[in-house]
Amino acid sequence: MSARGGRAPRKLNEAQLVAAVTEQPDNRLFLIFGQDESAISDICLKLSDAVGDDSERIDMNSEQVRKDSALLADEAGSLSLFGGKRYIRLTIRREEGLDGITNLLEAEQGGNIVIASAGDLKKTSKIRKLCEASPRAITHICYPPSEADAASAIARLASEQGLRLDRALAMQISRASGQDRKLAAVEVEKLALYYDAMPGDGKLVEAEALEALSAENDEENVQALVNRVMGGEMKMLGRELATARQTGVDAIRIVRALQRRIAMLAGLRSKVDGGLSPDKVVNTPAIFWKEKASVAAQLRCWPSPRLAGLNKHILDIEKKLMSVKAELGSVILEEELTKISRAAARRR
Repeated sequence: MSARGGRAPRKLNEAQLVAAVTEQPDNRLFLIFGQDESAISDICLKLSDAVGDDSERIDMNSEQVRKDSALLADEAGSLSLFGGKRYIRLTIRREEGLDGITNLLEAEQGGNIVIASAGDLKKTSKIRKLCEASPRAITHICYPPSEADAASAIARLASEQGLRLDRALAMQISRASGQDRKLAAVEVEKLALYYDAMPGDGKLVEAEALEALSAENDEENVQALVNRVMGGEMKMLGRELATARQTGVDAIRIVRALQRRIAMLAGLRSKVDGGLSPDKVVNTPAIFWKEKASVAAQLRCWPSPRLAGLNKHILDIEKKLMSVKAELGSVILEEELTKISRAAARRR
């Protein structure tokens, strides 16, 4: 939450954030941002629900606000045509709309709240600094969860729905859903229906049931592509790239999946550097059994210094993709993935 009376910003958890919709009526803007796109989307939906099911929603983007700096404040101060509550759902792209957001926060009178979402706003971002400093704005950062954190969250969700889910299966759901909390929740709901579970039942989920109801599918799963890239499997890479292109898998999602894989490999590689073999290192429940051979091969392709350099390069790619149109971004990403895979292939 933004500073009030000179105090440092106070961090709110998700429950407190949603409660602030009704408990803090003087707040004008919620800014939800970060690297975890699924969390941003989910939190914005919860905030919207908190305003009320019968509320009128006004969709707006930062380009509109940039072109008309008075638009956001005017809409926030206007009454609903239907006489009920209304709110503005604002999508922010980079630093667009700074003047409009400033006008909203500095206006003498507010009115309808603004629920804004943005990407990974750095500490130097003018919009982020503005909102964090304003007593009329609440900010919330969505960091990408680690695989362990994502698995723990899935296990808790399963428990709430009357299921007992062991860590290995929770990790499997996390990977299959691309750590997308909405997709993971759908998988847990399917399991609850399958077992006819009710809160408090504690029914044990078996691997066979998960296999039958798995979220993994050709349209959304990018793990195969990640394995081709990081394992230097050039002969298979073209097919995976074509599949991703045909099914419209988002370029940023692929980048995030690569970032998670690089982070995992870096942690495992430190153990290899300490004297353990790759095959020994991957022998852990944290790695799904179908992935063990691929991960071990990737550890042989990527020494620690190369992983560190690749991680920095992936961050540069992400920044480049965020600054171009989606069509061009896909072309750029395919070229970069091919280069990375070729580099891995030289060490196979």
